[in-house]
Amino acid sequence: MLDASLSLLSHLWLLKRPFTLIRQVSKAALKEDAKPSKDSEDAFYDSQKFEVLYCGKVTVAHKKAPSTLIDDCIEKFSVHERQRLKLLNEQRNNESMMQRRVHDTNLKTQSRRRHASAPSHVQPSDSEKNRTMLFQVGRFEVNLISPDTKSVVFEKNFKDISSCSQGIKHVDHFGFICRESVESGLSQYICYVFQCANESLVDEVMLTLKQAFSTAAALQNAKTQIKLCEACPMHSLHKLCERIEGSTKLVIQRHLSSLTDNEQADIFERVQKMKPENDQEENELVILHLRQLCETKQKTHIHIGEAPSVISNSAIPESTTSGGRFKLDILKNKAKKSLTSSLENIFSRVSLTTHYHQLSQISLTAETYQIFLCFGKKRTSTFCSSESLNAAGATLTPRRISWRRRIFLQVASPMNKSPSKMQHPDGHDGCELLPLSPLAPPLEEDPLVLVLQNEDGPDKTGERKNSEELQSLWRKAIHQQILLLRMEKENQKLEASRDELQSRKVKLDYDEVGTCQKDAINIWDKKLLNCRAKIRCDMEDIHSTLKEGVPKSRRGEIWQFLAVQHRVRHRLPNKQQPPDISYKELLKQLTAQQHAILVDLGRTFPTHPYFSTHLGAGQLSLFNLLKAYSLLDKEVGYCQGISFVAGVLLLHMSEEQAFEMLKFLMYDLGFRKQYRPDMMSLQIQMYQLSRLLHDYHRDLYNHLEENEISPSLYAAPWFLTLFASQFSLGFVARVFDIIFLQGTEVIFKVALSLLSSQETSIMGCESFENIVDYLKTTIPDMTKPQMEKIITQVFEMDISKQLHAYEVEYHVLQDELQENVSPCDEGEPLEKLERANNHLKRQNMDLLEKLQVAHAKIQSLEASLETVLTRENKMKTAIQSLEQEKITYQKTLEQILVRREVLRCSGPEAELQR
Repeated sequence: MLDASLSLLSHLWLLKRPFTLIRQVSKAALKEDAKPSKDSEDAFYDSQKFEVLYCGKVTVAHKKAPSTLIDDCIEKFSVHERQRLKLLNEQRNNESMMQRRVHDTNLKTQSRRRHASAPSHVQPSDSEKNRTMLFQVGRFEVNLISPDTKSVVFEKNFKDISSCSQGIKHVDHFGFICRESVESGLSQYICYVFQCANESLVDEVMLTLKQAFSTAAALQNAKTQIKLCEACPMHSLHKLCERIEGSTKLVIQRHLSSLTDNEQADIFERVQKMKPENDQEENELVILHLRQLCETKQKTHIHIGEAPSVISNSAIPESTTSGGRFKLDILKNKAKKSLTSSLENIFSRVSLTTHYHQLSQISLTAETYQIFLCFGKKRTSTFCSSESLNAAGATLTPRRISWRRRIFLQVASPMNKSPSKMQHPDGHDGCELLPLSPLAPPLEEDPLVLVLQNEDGPDKTGERKNSEELQSLWRKAIHQQILLLRMEKENQKLEASRDELQSRKVKLDYDEVGTCQKDAINIWDKKLLNCRAKIRCDMEDIHSTLKEGVPKSRRGEIWQFLAVQHRVRHRLPNKQQPPDISYKELLKQLTAQQHAILVDLGRTFPTHPYFSTHLGAGQLSLFNLLKAYSLLDKEVGYCQGISFVAGVLLLHMSEEQAFEMLKFLMYDLGFRKQYRPDMMSLQIQMYQLSRLLHDYHRDLYNHLEENEISPSLYAAPWFLTLFASQFSLGFVARVFDIIFLQGTEVIFKVALSLLSSQETSIMGCESFENIVDYLKTTIPDMTKPQMEKIITQVFEMDISKQLHAYEVEYHVLQDELQENVSPCDEGEPLEKLERANNHLKRQNMDLLEKLQVAHAKIQSLEASLETVLTRENKMKTAIQSLEQEKITYQKTLEQILVRREVLRCSGPEAELQR
């Protein structure tokens, strides 16, 4: 374990984004003991994902599933839905007669209430919301992820799942029974039911679950169970690394506050010795020393369940008393530590006593406690309940507490038990830690000080307050609670806006090509005011303004403005219009293209921070967008290449806006033709590009033909991904600017400009391999001046007439070829060859994308290696200088000691001479 940790630390400096690597290193270290020796990848990335529709859950009596369980659950869901609709109709009729001015939102909120006669153990999902989820089968757990909310709905470990089954009548449904704990400490069995797009997908899910369970059982039999628990120091470090995002320093400081004073002082002293130059370097050093501290603690750490017994992962234990007692001991230690630190803070902050004494004079009634309780339930607190302590065998002595303290504790920390059940922590190891208030107090305040003030400062007058005073205090408390609720809502809005700004910053993390001057920005601001009014603007003016540049922060709005201008001038016929289905309605459906979409999520912009996180917000948004379009356009469905186009749109606007712009590109501008299954439009485009090279760059065309390099070999990814798969995002964004203005011919202009600008270098490549490598790697790796030159040429080029002539020429040649070929003799072989050719093209695209990802990884690793080498050289020079300083200091110290000895000897001699 120590060698593995050292090897992981040695790789800690090999990437540009240090905290992303820290998360990967911690994740690898945590799961190192649980993995077989032949597997080196993380289990999270080896998991299988399926799109399912979550139907609901039903509480069952046994852990074994009968054969008709799924069908019975679906029948219960349908009965519940009929009762709900009946109740909804009754409410609408009554409210229309009594209150006609009731808002529709009130009806919606009341429509989801459970019917009085409906069984409490049946909980169907809300049919009015998006119920489609991603069902992820990992190595040791099952996750249900919501692409709509970008969150994990639940995570179930294999050891808690007792059985899985498939529907008999409803063959497209499946479910599993899982054990869950309730508040009383008992366990109950819940059946979760899901629906797939078809029966074959259900069979695949069931087979995947069977294989996952078998693998987990094999790992258990081989004694490779996870050697981790929630209290592991390395586990806490792993959680810290996962939480590190935008507010890095704040998250690290919160984690440091959980350490002891000696540990904090030690880490602070070590970091200050290294003298970090900036915050990022300081954070790296803190994480490095934290890891060393956690590794030291991990060596002596005892896992939960190891003493006195080890809990099996494959079997569900019937009695967990020993494990519960072990967890209880951990909570006891945490309670002692937190209580001690809180008391120390009280004694160190005596100056705040007067402030808290004023707060302690407010008396609250039982009604006020109920109001505060409603607010306090929003925040959960971790503490040991009296039931769990009694179950563990701890004897607690009750203590009478004052009514002021009882009311304060009810307000500051809502609990499920009554105040009379609270226990006295003095003299017992099983003490109960007082939880914090729903809103965290400032640093200079401590809730326990208020408790002591309420205890020590009773009402000296001894007179009871009359009803008017109590009512005024009650109104004051309600008013303060309303203010707190408003402050909480405002805080949530501020956090949401901050997260949105952070997400937007991550999305626009690319270097622009060209600069947009302030005059152009002001012109765009004026034009965007007319976007909603749909006022027709001068196209020459728009063309000249677009040539000056586009501000990156408003690029999405400008694309929507250009789309509106195009639709004002060119309206599609009704037959070519896309189906009128909203984006939210499409997301509620299941797509048959889910496998292809899920596979391509990791291949789309794998190095961009917004899309690099596996099943993160970026990938889930991309899945929603691609899924919605595959359901909208049944003919095209999903094709490789659309993911890059959708990804570029998502980087500049929201999901719904990106969906509208994707429809504009596909239907209004006609890009959907090249994604059809027959690929006929792509073949026409390859012919048009060849004719352009033949007419305008004959030498380059002949050189490529001599080496048997067709345009489909290098230009197909350019057309299918609109240059997004190989070129930098800054260049691609400028290409999209012109595409929204001029349409499909921009792709030919850019391709022709790229080839013509590199004609001399391409002519210098003599072999097939050298030419292909130059076209796929060297050309995309252009400098910014070269990119700006290409964009300038594209604005000045006009090839619309030539493209139209070449398309007509292609169709004429195709008709002549069909007339010459006998349909009886050569029709069938030709169809087979075309199908084989299309299949090979798809395989070629897949291999090209994989090769591109590999090249990107190699380049990033090479860059990281260079930075590591430079750091190593700097460290060596620093070490040499320190060694020289050390030698000089030693020499100086020796000289001082010699002089001191000389002075000591010379003193007695002088006295003798006297």
